[in-house]
Amino acid sequence: MSNTDLLGFRIRSLWQQIKRLMNRHLTENDGYGLTGMQFAIVSYIAKESATRDVFQKDLEQKFDIRKSTVTGILNTMERDGLLLRETVPYDARLRKMMLTDKALQAKKNSEQVIDTVESQLSKGLTEEEITTFLSILEKISKNAES
Repeated sequence: MSNTDLLGFRIRSLWQQIKRLMNRHLTENDGYGLTGMQFAIVSYIAKESATRDVFQKDLEQKFDIRKSTVTGILNTMERDGLLLRETVPYDARLRKMMLTDKALQAKKNSEQVIDTVESQLSKGLTEEEITTFLSILEKISKNAES
């Protein structure tokens, strides 16, 4: 079996293709320069902050990325005026993530792009194939945790 036939290699390769496709569409369609990961973070914070404070640790866990990676992304987003980090009154060590109006507008502008990319990725697939694929991905993900 060649390296390009290995499951892990194929998944990584597919992820790179999807990331490039998403970033290209976001850039072309006035996504305020958001990357796919920034869009995911903005969406997550927007949803979760309606009911609770969201912290960097939440992003690390949700997206399964390292602290240093999240720090870099958040620093860039803060520099670009997409988010603010504010200390919470009950623990001075914690800083909650707060989206700016610019981030909320970028999210709104980018949602159509995400729908377009999802449609492109699922073109020619039946609902059953998508369900099966997602089930297999979940099993592979659990295997990777072991």
